Amino acid sequence: MTTLIAIDPFNRIEGDLRVEIEVESNSVISAKSSGIMFRGFERIMPGRSPMDALVITPRICGICSGSHGVAAAKCLAQAQGAEMPENGFYMKNLILGIEVVMSHLSHFYLLFAPDLANSRYKNLSVYESVSQRFTAMSGSSVVLALKARQSALEIMGLVGGKWPNSLAIHPTGTTSTMNLSTLTRTIGILKEFQDFLERRFLGCPLSEWLDIDSFDKLLKWHKNGAHVESDLGLFQTMCLEAGFDRIGKGPNRYMSYGAYDLPDGSTWLPSGYFDGRIHSFDQTLIKEHIGSSFFRDAVEARHPLEGVTSPLAEKSGAYSWAKAPRYDGKTVEVGPLARMIIAEDPLLTDMMLQMDSSVMTRMFARLREMCRLTMEMSGWLEKINPAEPFYAVPSSRFLANGIGLTEAARGSLGHWMKISSNLIDNYQVVTPSAWNMSPRDESGQPGPVEQALTGVSIADENDPVEVNHIIRSFDPCMSCTVH
Repeated sequence: MTTLIAIDPFNRIEGDLRVEIEVESNSVISAKSSGIMFRGFERIMPGRSPMDALVITPRICGICSGSHGVAAAKCLAQAQGAEMPENGFYMKNLILGIEVVMSHLSHFYLLFAPDLANSRYKNLSVYESVSQRFTAMSGSSVVLALKARQSALEIMGLVGGKWPNSLAIHPTGTTSTMNLSTLTRTIGILKEFQDFLERRFLGCPLSEWLDIDSFDKLLKWHKNGAHVESDLGLFQTMCLEAGFDRIGKGPNRYMSYGAYDLPDGSTWLPSGYFDGRIHSFDQTLIKEHIGSSFFRDAVEARHPLEGVTSPLAEKSGAYSWAKAPRYDGKTVEVGPLARMIIAEDPLLTDMMLQMDSSVMTRMFARLREMCRLTMEMSGWLEKINPAEPFYAVPSSRFLANGIGLTEAARGSLGHWMKISSNLIDNYQVVTPSAWNMSPRDESGQPGPVEQALTGVSIADENDPVEVNHIIRSFDPCMSCTVH
């Protein structure tokens, strides 16, 4: 007998998500991920000045507005042939980096961890400690994490002026600047945030954690008393006892646009596509499919630069307001796990070899990246020279179309803009959760989350917490997905 379970709305995420699963003999045999709201940002943009993208597109999302600002600025920089002073690179990276770190911290403590206190896990050795620390809003570690997030948000105010929707990000740098006093204060606040990570989250210095380069070394690290009692140590114990290393397998194809541009033309995180080995990334291989999406078009799939956003709410067979991006016709997972694989992070590379993609590997990649970024931002702050410019006066002419690619907290974010007579002719956005939460394409190929849910065993159909863990491990943002 097949049971249909609909989780609507799926809570503790940004935006509106409906998840529908078919269960047979306590196993998920099919899943559908539905974005259930149409917002129409791509229809707002045509006919406007290209510079309006800096103001409008960050409003797509209140969590990753800085990421949209960076993507829009890169899009405009390409269209203008703009150049940027060195300080501008580091300030943009700090705005993006702080936003990503805040997002990862909030996701773990506020969105993902409360499910760990589910009474289902009462038989686990760490249940009492986990409940005491991670219960929603009142857990002891949650309270400390909220204070640490406040420190990170203070840094965002110093580097970005305000958040969300900072107006400081431009194609030629940032209009927010730093003097020596502000720079010193920022360095001190980042150290406070790092102290939280080292004392409560890790139970060791960041450098010690980042030196772990294999799963075997992670297990040895975990046996140390101070580490096993840390938040990450408790989470690691629970992952292995509850079987989070065995659920949530995605398509095992990964993509990253690369992120954190540096003055020498390189990026701190590399771009690439992984299907068992790493390939060069080619944005021309991206197409958005609409077979199961509430849109009309004479063509089933288009490259974003040629994208069409024409809603059709009564479309037969459609079930989502999200389009279905594909890379070379294939589903791909984006996000921290993809970035760590393509950056060849030794710990995550080894974990993937030993346990494949899973809730555990996906979450450890996110937490690993949070620590790596915190360390890297210290270096970017040291490279800022308050005596040098942060911003250059941009051109008022647009000589080409623009493509702006970056990495938001949840994965690959791209803006594509066509310009005609110095006005936007077409503007298309492909967000991380559009990749991960996408519906089926016209060939019936499920999206990454739909695939990851299929086959998972559910102990209690009235409380399918296994489904929650898998979906939350992707950290969906449906406001972005149905932009």
